[in-house]
Amino acid sequence: MTITVDWVNKVIDSSASITDLPALHAVLRDLEDDATGAIYPVTHTWKAVSLGSGAFFYALELVNGYQLRFPTPGDYTITGNLGGPIIPVAGVYVERKTSAAFSTTAVGGSGPTAGDIAAAVLSALQATTIPVDMRKVKGQAITGAGSAGDPWGPA
Repeated sequence: MTITVDWVNKVIDSSASITDLPALHAVLRDLEDDATGAIYPVTHTWKAVSLGSGAFFYALELVNGYQLRFPTPGDYTITGNLGGPIIPVAGVYVERKTSAAFSTTAVGGSGPTAGDIAAAVLSALQATTIPVDMRKVKGQAITGAGSAGDPWGPA
């Protein structure tokens, strides 16, 4: 993937699909730090929120009027949470694949499934005695059988 920036017109050109947001972030920061880029506003904001176990939620947002362009006709994919305008180019088709969590991690690892989490919660509850006294509500003793003739109520 080759990334170039037209600093005056605020256009970021990519020669290939963008499937690794951390790599795009690093390339853009390197371009911003060079002699030409240093005199222009930054191209983007970056967030890398740790999800634990080496996984991150990445988000890259184009700012200061910068736009993304794929200048050569073809099919392109953007994988991850990349926000900002894409300049339309004849013959260019862009598919965006955003994520809510693990699918954009560049670091190995995977998280538990919803079923794994549910099983762990159920196991923890079954291994613990939950102190419930059905004869009391909010510390008050309850009387009655719960029937129409003998309703429940405070003692």
